Amino acid sequence: MYFTSKINPVLFIAEVGSNHEGNFLEAKKLILNACSSNADVVKLQIFTADNLVSKKCDEKRHQHFKKLELSIAQNKKLCQIIRSKKKICSASVWDTNQIEIFKNYIDIYKIGSGDIHNFEIIKKIVLLNKPLILSTGLSNLYEIKKTLTFIKKINKNFIKSGKLAILHCNTAYPTPKEDSYLGTINYLKQKIKIIVGFSDHSIGEDVITYAFLSGAKIIEKHFTNNIKKKTFRDHAISLNKNGVNRFLNNINNINKYLKTRYRLTTSEKKQKNLFSFRRSIYAKKDIQKGEILSSKNLICLRPYKKISSSNFFNLIKKKSKNKYKKGDVISI
Repeated sequence: MYFTSKINPVLFIAEVGSNHEGNFLEAKKLILNACSSNADVVKLQIFTADNLVSKKCDEKRHQHFKKLELSIAQNKKLCQIIRSKKKICSASVWDTNQIEIFKNYIDIYKIGSGDIHNFEIIKKIVLLNKPLILSTGLSNLYEIKKTLTFIKKINKNFIKSGKLAILHCNTAYPTPKEDSYLGTINYLKQKIKIIVGFSDHSIGEDVITYAFLSGAKIIEKHFTNNIKKKTFRDHAISLNKNGVNRFLNNINNINKYLKTRYRLTTSEKKQKNLFSFRRSIYAKKDIQKGEILSSKNLICLRPYKKISSSNFFNLIKKKSKNKYKKGDVISI
């Protein structure tokens, strides 16, 4: 499975994103720190401002991303570090010219909420036939299905082969916790029938814990070395290494309590609860051999000895084959 963790109950993606703020040395520190956590995937954002934002229409936004750029060589190096640390390397490649350049460096491609309808990018990635995760923020069900239909046209076996997963997402930074709408996770599972996870932009760990309990199979959360850093908004919605490990340890413990078991547990066997809790059929009063059995002379009591109380009505109107004293266990 492309989206299954070897150590955690969810595939956890540490989204380094642009928290390096355009500083390659800081990017390396972030990558190494993320790789030393229990996260399964370490994720980058690869882009050039010129191929992302119109300078003419939004010069301020263009300059914002220009400051966050890393070179192709720098991003390749970061990918190599991630893989050398035995982590899965993922990236959102927002520059169509760089998608194929990184095909041998990226294990899982990511389409952010802003590009779920960017069919040019989606087509290029799907044609690489590599695993892909789509965030669905800002999209309704019709729009999500439209994108999935487009993917099927490009490669009819892409979704069938399990190479696609989607993430429920709110694109507000930060997302108010009450706007997380985690019920959407199961809704999408029912409507789309593929792996569904959650990309979180709220502050802290509690919402992603609830997302896990809501059935998310993938959790994506921004990663930083300094949550209190004020120079870039993404730090505030991020987790540091301790936060990532605390969350994963927590849900690993929770997962122990969520296992399904429809048979006696070790503790139940040790306490012999099958015998002390269940009932058998007893003589309510003295019963003579040949006497007709009825609710007047039978009673169901603990402990469970011979005949289960579920057979009570099977004995009614039958003749007793033995003589019983009041309180004896019925053995026929």
